[in-house]
Amino acid sequence: MIKARRLPLAFFVDNRFRMNDRYYKFSRFLKEKYGEKVRKISIDAGFTCPNKDPLTGEGGCIFCRNDSFSLMQSLQNISTKEQIEKGIQTAKQRKGVNKYIIYFQSSTNTYAPVDVLRRYFMESIAVEGVVGLSIATRPDCLSDNVIELLDDLSRKTDLWLELGLQSSFDTTLKIINRGHTFQDYLNAVQKLSVLNLRICTHIMIGLPGESRRHIIETADKIALTGTQEVKIHPLLILKDTQLENTFLKGEIQELKLNEYVQLVCDFLERIPPTMVVQRLTAESPLDMLLAPDWIKNKMAVLRYIEQELKRRGSFQGSRFKNL
Repeated sequence: MIKARRLPLAFFVDNRFRMNDRYYKFSRFLKEKYGEKVRKISIDAGFTCPNKDPLTGEGGCIFCRNDSFSLMQSLQNISTKEQIEKGIQTAKQRKGVNKYIIYFQSSTNTYAPVDVLRRYFMESIAVEGVVGLSIATRPDCLSDNVIELLDDLSRKTDLWLELGLQSSFDTTLKIINRGHTFQDYLNAVQKLSVLNLRICTHIMIGLPGESRRHIIETADKIALTGTQEVKIHPLLILKDTQLENTFLKGEIQELKLNEYVQLVCDFLERIPPTMVVQRLTAESPLDMLLAPDWIKNKMAVLRYIEQELKRRGSFQGSRFKNL
């Protein structure tokens, strides 16, 4: 396992905490790196997932509904090039943004022939104003050919590789039918660590059978892997998923807002102060959502997290074990 560099507590206090940032926000990282606002343009390239593939999969994760990704419903019948053009036009008009990261968000975006992946990715970074590429995938979808492609891409543009992990406990991964192990994740991080890219790890809070102990242990494990960024999401219970039946039978309870806020703060306290936090909540089209209802107000969730950290007198990295 790759260990994170030991940092003095004063690093975080002096550089971020004093500026009222209780955690290292992705927006701040981008502003520091590029000197201006940068907008992520989410696209759906139409890829599938090995866990849903009829030839290799086992029906997918129990919570998964691929068209639940924000905006993905409206993009599925538009070419990748058109999606990028539309996203850039909107960002320019509404946000006044001139730099973009193309985000291959939906499904597993390294699960296709490498020549197909290369065509999509190279087409994306050739667009004027694009400064980076973000690719969402799974730890078990990084073949040697894909690693070679990522290495090539990293020499041409800024590159993010988003690894969906959800939990560091194999018992949980089996319950949610994830289709890979925590060791698969560690192996993926090891392979990616020699490349010139940033790794973002996805973690989910509220998974069946998990308690505060699981969240804290997962945070402690992720903190020492060398991954540079993290996304933390609450478990969403969506219609037409395996999880819907479990929820309707009363076999799983929805996560309460206060519970989520407490667990997110516990997690943030235990990761390095240099680890960029890309997201702290999740979104879904309302007609698909069964629970929790509180995710409808994204800004309120973020505000409650900030308030809880302030109430604790705490901040990201305050309990990081390498400090």
